[in-house]
Amino acid sequence: MKQSWSWEEAAEKRGPLLHPLAGARFRVFLRYALLTSGFDPRSRLQRLVAWGAQLLRLLPTAVEGARWNGAIRKSQLRKPPVFIVGHWRSGTTHLHNLMSRDPQFGFLTFAETAMPLNMLGPEVHIARGAIQSVLPETRGYDNVKLSLDEPQEEEMALGNLGSIGFYNTYYFPGNIRRHTEQSLFFEGAKEKEIASFRRNYEYLIRKLNLVKGGRQLLFKNPPSTGRIPMILEMFPDAKFIHIVRNPWPVFSSNCRKFSRLYNAFAWQSFQDVDIHEYTFATYERLMRQYLRDRDRLHLPSSQLCETSYEKLTENPVSEIARIYEQLGLEGEERGLGAIQEYQEEIRGYEGNQHSISAGHAAALKERWAFAFREWGYASEPPPEISVGE
Repeated sequence: MKQSWSWEEAAEKRGPLLHPLAGARFRVFLRYALLTSGFDPRSRLQRLVAWGAQLLRLLPTAVEGARWNGAIRKSQLRKPPVFIVGHWRSGTTHLHNLMSRDPQFGFLTFAETAMPLNMLGPEVHIARGAIQSVLPETRGYDNVKLSLDEPQEEEMALGNLGSIGFYNTYYFPGNIRRHTEQSLFFEGAKEKEIASFRRNYEYLIRKLNLVKGGRQLLFKNPPSTGRIPMILEMFPDAKFIHIVRNPWPVFSSNCRKFSRLYNAFAWQSFQDVDIHEYTFATYERLMRQYLRDRDRLHLPSSQLCETSYEKLTENPVSEIARIYEQLGLEGEERGLGAIQEYQEEIRGYEGNQHSISAGHAAALKERWAFAFREWGYASEPPPEISVGE
């Protein structure tokens, strides 16, 4: 699959037929399908298919809820959940993929995060077939594999359950600022919306606990980098792994991904979005928020472990062993063996090449200077980053 599309190509080519909102709660879908303005004609067929999928899901979704919601509410976690956080393109997915090979962990799959209300009934098999028929082999903006059973972040599920979700920034780029502020910082969100988001998050975690048979749950979600205080209110013994990466490839890779994501997800026009400025501002605000929360919460080392993409790629197994030891995670011997096997399977993985304009390079060094200082990265670009005119 082509890894980089121009803005024009992304806007001209039709996206995949099946959209994530096809798996949303019906009232959430109606809110967006009926009350959103400025739909891009390019998304017409995608929206029509989503309507059909929603209508087909109404009865089985109601049946699943009636049968299982009581058990979900009573579901008790035997071990504290583990949350991998960090800014997008910092290595959260790589760490999640590695740790999820440890059989002691339960995690959300792509199928489960796409349809959080349809995890337990026989109709799930039919829905899986529909998703599999349109699912690309990779994420498109990098070479990371996509399949229904691969581990995925919970943010798509959270957006499908309620009005707050970071994926709305991809679906509705015309309102990117509002959706970013609401989903990352709860700014502009009503109290009842925040309370509903919290209930949905707890529902998702307890439901996954039931589905995975009580295994220790492992989550990965960049937007949760700013939600650590809320997660601790729900699960006071939760454990967190924060991963960082050299800001240079983080910036370049983030800007690169949007053409693919907008092509696949956007229901509004996105040509006027200034992705470079958006990436500058979002990184700065989210990472500063994390640093403030870290310093204010004073979590013990057994609850918060910090690592980096560079350490993880240099020696994955030994770095994960360190994380296990610090957080007091059990089953290290068996888990590390499975992780080592997976690492051997992906040894030939090739990342993307990165380039940054001279103007953006100068802005990056100035605006993200706090990150270079905090995590000890050189302010000059590494060899894999080329700076153009």
